[in-house]
Amino acid sequence: MFETLVRSCLHQVSPYHPGKPIGEVQRELGIKKVVKLASNENPLGASPRAVRLIRRLAASSFIYPEGASPLLRQALAKHLGVDVSRVIIGNGSDELIRLLCEAFLDPGDEAVVSRFGFIRFAQHARLMGAKVVEVPMEHWRHDLSAMAGAVTAKTKILFVASPNNPTGTYNTAQEVGMLLNTVPSRVLVVLDEAYYHYARLRPDYPESLKEMAQAHSNLVVMRTFSKAYGLAGVRVGYAVAATELIQWLDRIRMPFNVSLLGQLAAEEALQDAAFVRRSVALVEKEKEKLYPILQKWGLKVTPSAANFLFVESRILGKEVFQRLLYEGVIVRPLDEYGLHHHLRISVGTPQQNRILLRALSKVLGTRF
Repeated sequence: MFETLVRSCLHQVSPYHPGKPIGEVQRELGIKKVVKLASNENPLGASPRAVRLIRRLAASSFIYPEGASPLLRQALAKHLGVDVSRVIIGNGSDELIRLLCEAFLDPGDEAVVSRFGFIRFAQHARLMGAKVVEVPMEHWRHDLSAMAGAVTAKTKILFVASPNNPTGTYNTAQEVGMLLNTVPSRVLVVLDEAYYHYARLRPDYPESLKEMAQAHSNLVVMRTFSKAYGLAGVRVGYAVAATELIQWLDRIRMPFNVSLLGQLAAEEALQDAAFVRRSVALVEKEKEKLYPILQKWGLKVTPSAANFLFVESRILGKEVFQRLLYEGVIVRPLDEYGLHHHLRISVGTPQQNRILLRALSKVLGTRF
């Protein structure tokens, strides 16, 4: 019955499958100790400053938050060096992707994405009845020249995640600059920088807000508190764009889209630069340990600018995933991307990574 009632575009939309939760594995397999390396969460936990504030103000949870997150907007504007009118706060970056699609895509419009770009871009665009134009990658990187060439008179939005999830690859400042100079100004270029704090260590990674945003009114830059700040559980993301564009998004943003504790925790975490530095340093150090071991075992590992590894296996990724569950380790198979021999593995603490390697050694039949 409902199949005939739903909007026709929903037939093209598949549900998003997040990383398998620890509790689910414990219940299903009866395993007490489980290491989750599936969702790119911060292995050090949340910003200690944010945690202390949440504990102190938890009793205020009965109060509605300020709908537009004004204090967090102001704090971010000051931190980023932009006007507060150019900032919007979302319930994670995912809500901001959806708001952009709801605000600008009509049925029949086009959205350009990369073939293995973040899957939520295509899902949200299809939800609005738009045509999704997928452009092949080149060496697991967005081919920005080809993406610019895919723009037509019907294109409204072009999505780029850099670093990209799930490949961990990024595009250089020169490449992003070329894209912005090539794409017509009527087309929104949405640059998802969820893993910005990890990638910014690379000398050729673009400082998009400082170097590009003022010159290109069609650029939207998204970032999040879920990764380096460790606040994935309270769901806070933000976008910086032209004032007029932000005003249109504010028209359709839910009135209380970010919780009171989420707003306050993010504002406090923004001041915790030392925690961010520790988080990034840990990931960089542990990646360098993991690369040679995984490669020695015959796995192909793409160099990553994020806090996870994109790994290709001779064995089906889903099979490796299932076997690892019985060893108490959760990783992410990538079947929903059509990458049946690939896994995405979050970088954990030294102890978590040792557990991963022991389990993976057993699954692959190698020595560790």
